[in-house]
Amino acid sequence: HHPAAADGLRRARPGVAVSASAPQPERVETGEWIGRYRLCFEIATGGMATVYLARSEGPGGFEKLVALKRVRQAYSEEQEFVDMFLDEARIASKISHANVCQVFDFGEADGAHYITMEYLSGAPLSRVRARLTESLTPQQDRHELRGEDQEPLHVVHRDVSPQNIFLTYDGVGKVLDFGVASARNRLHKTTSGTVKGKHGYMAPEQLTALPIDRRTDVWALGVVLWEMLARRPLFRG
Repeated sequence: HHPAAADGLRRARPGVAVSASAPQPERVETGEWIGRYRLCFEIATGGMATVYLARSEGPGGFEKLVALKRVRQAYSEEQEFVDMFLDEARIASKISHANVCQVFDFGEADGAHYITMEYLSGAPLSRVRARLTESLTPQQDRHELRGEDQEPLHVVHRDVSPQNIFLTYDGVGKVLDFGVASARNRLHKTTSGTVKGKHGYMAPEQLTALPIDRRTDVWALGVVLWEMLARRPLFRG
């Protein structure tokens, strides 16, 4: 199952992380169309977006399953959230790597923006960590991403954690959720002094709102690896 790229996931299908404080889902009818995608069912919902299993259909019985992430109606008219969603789609769609969840499409339907991405069959690393069956070290090639001008985009994920590392059942790791990633030319600019991410995985410079670079993600990945080996949190604050 594919997790929602937003805070406060609630259970919608077996295998999706949950939070008691999560919002109620936006109900959809099976078979409803969003753009050119037919919804199958809701996978998970968060504070900003809802993720559905969807499929695109074509001639000759062509069918492709995708995970469709749509901005919740409550935020679809707030430019700040729309800009963050646009940034996520734009940054993630430029990355082509075996260990990064692939974004296929971006669009708007009925006044709400949506992203379609790989539908992954597996579980978040946070669940795998609890079962102690696997460990994973994704590569950092996304940090080399360049823009059309061939200048580095300086992409920093800022939220590398077990919740955002997904392990498929065939043993491939995928980095998810570029919603709070920093990069050159983002539409949404983080207010000075604002800290984004999960505190237990933040590097010192991120916690104190100092300038960050790729080493911030390497720090967070080191924390994840430590926790997989030690079977307990590294930082409790």
